[in-house]
Amino acid sequence: MDTYLLDTNLVSVLYDARRPNHPTIRQAVAALPPKSAQLVSVVTIGELRFGLALSRAAGQPLTHIETCLARTEEHPLAQITRHTADAFAMVKSSVALARLDVRRRIPRWVEGWTDRVTGQQLQIDENDLWVAAQAVERNYVVLTSDGDFTQVIAPAVADLRVLLV
Repeated sequence: MDTYLLDTNLVSVLYDARRPNHPTIRQAVAALPPKSAQLVSVVTIGELRFGLALSRAAGQPLTHIETCLARTEEHPLAQITRHTADAFAMVKSSVALARLDVRRRIPRWVEGWTDRVTGQQLQIDENDLWVAAQAVERNYVVLTSDGDFTQVIAPAVADLRVLLV
C-alpha cells in the first residue's frame, strides 16, 4: 500500500474552499486508496507558518490560512532526518546534472538556476527538493498540483514517484 506525501500547494487548496480547483483536489484525495497513509512534510508546515506570518504582518485576513494550517497539522508528519539529507543531496544534484551546465558556476540558490538548453529560469523551490527527498528516502508518492514535480524534478530523479492532480 502506498503512502502519500501531500505537498504544500495541494493542502493549501484542499483546505481552502475559496480556491477554484478545490473540488478537483478534494476528489483526488478522496479517491486515494482508503487505507493508504496521507502524511505532510514538516517542510510544508514551515511553508504554511511562513505564509501566516507574512499575511499577519501585512494585515491580511488570516482565518483561511489558520484553518489550513490546523487541518494540515492533523496529518501525521514526515520528519527530516540525517537520511533525508543524503536523499536531498542526491535529488538536488540530479536536478542540477540534468538541467544545468555544471561546468559553469552554479548559483547557490535553486530559484536562480537556469536551464542549460532554454536559458530560462527553472523556477523550482528548494523546499520542493526537500519534499522530494523525503519521498525518495521513504518511497512515498508525492501528491501535488505543482507541475514542477513532474516537469523538472521527477524527470531527473528516477526513484521519485509523483501523482499530479
